[in-house]
Amino acid sequence: MINVLKLGKKVLFFVDRMRVGGIQILLVDLFKHFDRNCIQPELLILDDGEHYDLEDKVKEMGIPVYKLNGIWLRKAKDYITYFKAVNCFFQEHHDYQAVHINAGPKNFYILKCAKKYHIPVRIAHSHNTGYQTSSKSQQLLGNILKAPLKHSANVYLACSDYAGKWMFGEKLLNAGKVTILPNGIDLDCFKYNETVRNRIRSELYIENKIVIGNVGRFTPQKNHEFLIDIFKELHSIDSNTVLIIAGIGELMEHIKEKVSDFGLQECVKLLGFRDDVTALTQAMDVFVMPSLYEGFPVTAVEAQAAGLPCVFSDTITREVKILEETKYISLEDDVQKWSNEILDIVNTVDREKCNMLLHEKNYDISDMISKLMNIYQLV
Repeated sequence: MINVLKLGKKVLFFVDRMRVGGIQILLVDLFKHFDRNCIQPELLILDDGEHYDLEDKVKEMGIPVYKLNGIWLRKAKDYITYFKAVNCFFQEHHDYQAVHINAGPKNFYILKCAKKYHIPVRIAHSHNTGYQTSSKSQQLLGNILKAPLKHSANVYLACSDYAGKWMFGEKLLNAGKVTILPNGIDLDCFKYNETVRNRIRSELYIENKIVIGNVGRFTPQKNHEFLIDIFKELHSIDSNTVLIIAGIGELMEHIKEKVSDFGLQECVKLLGFRDDVTALTQAMDVFVMPSLYEGFPVTAVEAQAAGLPCVFSDTITREVKILEETKYISLEDDVQKWSNEILDIVNTVDREKCNMLLHEKNYDISDMISKLMNIYQLV
C-alpha cells in the first residue's frame, strides 16, 4: 500500500526581498513552525539584483521560492514590467487558499491579481509606521496606492495600532476592520541562560562590563547615529560600559567612522550580521532602541523575552511595552537624559521570570500561528 503524504492548503507569502530584516526573520520563523499538514507555504519576492542567504534558508526548508527576475520598483516605468511579471506569475500559480503580502502599498498589484483569480483570502499586512524612503515623490505615490491596496485586500492585518492607522487609516482602524496581530517569537529560545551569557561575554571580551545592546539594520530609521551620541555621553559617566550592535546596512561604514572620530573603538563593538541574536541578548544588560519610527519591532519583544530592561524612543508603539520596567524617552531629550535613564535601569529586572510572563501574554510564535490559521480559514 502506498502512503500518500498529506499536504495542507497553499498560502503564498510576499515580501519584496529576503535581505536580513525584522519582517524577513519573522517569515522564516513562521515557516519553521507551520504544520505542513495544515499549510503549504510558498514565497514570492522581487529582484533587486542581490542574492540573500535567507532565500537559500527558505529553500532548504522545502518551501518554493519564486523570484520575479529583473523586477524591482525604482522608477515609475518599472511598474509596467512589474505588472506584466505579476500577471504572468498568477496565470501559472493561482491555486492558493490565501495570499499574504508583507510589504507597503506600492505592491498592491499582488493582491489585485489575487482578486482577479478569485483567491479567497487576500491579506495586506502592515509592519511599519513610515516609508523606508525619504523621497517625497515616492511617499506621495505610496499614499495614493493605499486606496487600491485596501480595495484589493479583504483582510487587513497590522502589528500594532500605529501600523494599522498608517497603512489603512483611522476610519478602518476605529471601525474594527483591522486585526492587530503582534509579532510572535520562539520564546523558549530567548529564555535567560547564565551559561550562554558568560560564554558570549568571554568571546567578546566584555566580562565585568555594563553591556548596552542594540540589534538592527544600519538605516536612517534605526537612528544609530543618535545611539552613538548617547553612548559617548554614557561612557563619560561610567567608563565600565560597552556598546554592542548587531546588524548590517548602508550606514554601517558611516557609523564606524563616527565611532572612530569619538575615540570609542575599544568600547563600541559593531558585530555585523549575527545569526545568534538569541545568545547575544543574554550577554547584554540593557537594550536601547532610539528608532525614528517602528511598527512593532520584533527585536524589542526578543529583548524583553531575554529579561532585558529596555529603553525605547517615544516614537515606538507603546504596545511593545511588555515589562513594567521598560522606559520610553523622547528623541527631543538630550543625551544626558538618555544616559542617566539607561544607567538607572541596569539590574532592575528579574531575568528568570520574564520569559514566562511573555508566555502568559501570548507572545509565543505558536499563538501568532494559531491566529493566522483562523485568518487563512484553515481551521
